[in-house]
Amino acid sequence: MRRRALLASTATLSLAATSGCLADVRRTVSGDISPDHGSSKLHPADEQYVRGSFSEGSNVRGWLFPEPPADQTAVFTDRAMQGQYSNDLLWADGNSFVLLFEVRMAAEDAAFYNVGTSPRWSGWRDAEVPIRRSPDTSERDFDADELVCTHISKFDVEGGGAPSQATLTVRERESNARVAEYRVSEWSNEETVASQ
Repeated sequence: MRRRALLASTATLSLAATSGCLADVRRTVSGDISPDHGSSKLHPADEQYVRGSFSEGSNVRGWLFPEPPADQTAVFTDRAMQGQYSNDLLWADGNSFVLLFEVRMAAEDAAFYNVGTSPRWSGWRDAEVPIRRSPDTSERDFDADELVCTHISKFDVEGGGAPSQATLTVRERESNARVAEYRVSEWSNEETVASQ
């Protein structure tokens, strides 16, 4: 029994060490991940900007774009393409990638979600991206029971490359208290949702 426990703990430590080493190697090869710019839009849930729907039981969905999709209209609705999002997925190229995510909430919990500082590699193809939650203080009346915050950001990678998965760690802007953690993956033409 002790031998099995010892082998299991050794395997766990080896895996953790390997993940850390891979992150260090990736940082050396690709350089740091730097947020370039981004924007968040708070809107009624029925004014949809991103195609598809939230999975049952989840209020978050998101994707990484290491390169632009073949057709942006597979991602964005006509409303989004006529507005501020019409060219945003084109930001993704060899030295940059794009993060797109949405958070659904009750109107009384209205908040903006924005990328924080210091995203970093956490593995060879994994990244950690800090997200800051800020309550909406504008006192706007959206005339809706449910709201969605749609966020899009461009990140630059010094030596090129892009993560295929990312952990979004959400913290309150003021208190820095951890609110939630979500995983997102690369966009595919099939519906992809963030997992809690």
